[in-house]
Amino acid sequence: MVVPHERMNEMKRHLLVAVLLSVTVNSALAEETKRKPENLTMTLAWIADAGEPRQYVFVIGGVTAYRTVEGLKKRLKDLPKGSTLTWDPGCVRNGGEPLLGSQEEMKKFKEFCESIGIKFVLVPSG
Repeated sequence: MVVPHERMNEMKRHLLVAVLLSVTVNSALAEETKRKPENLTMTLAWIADAGEPRQYVFVIGGVTAYRTVEGLKKRLKDLPKGSTLTWDPGCVRNGGEPLLGSQEEMKKFKEFCESIGIKFVLVPSG
């Protein structure tokens, strides 16, 4: 089948318009589905029936708990950049609390949060 030159140019224009429209719609949808930064609070809970040594979990938003710093970090990596994690550990210490017993551990955790675009706010106790 031979397509006249004018018809071929018209088909090319329609194809170009379709491609541009597709790119525009996909860009708009990507922006719409982009997750907004979250503001989370974290607490540290003692597992009372775990026996000795004392065991603790990090609790995010009052409902989700993580047994380890590594588990917590895995969750934080899934947060949108610009999110904030606020932790008010209080001033009572029972011993063995993760992150709170070592300035070096705390420093590394803060650096980790910063490296993934999470603002970490540690509320001073006292």
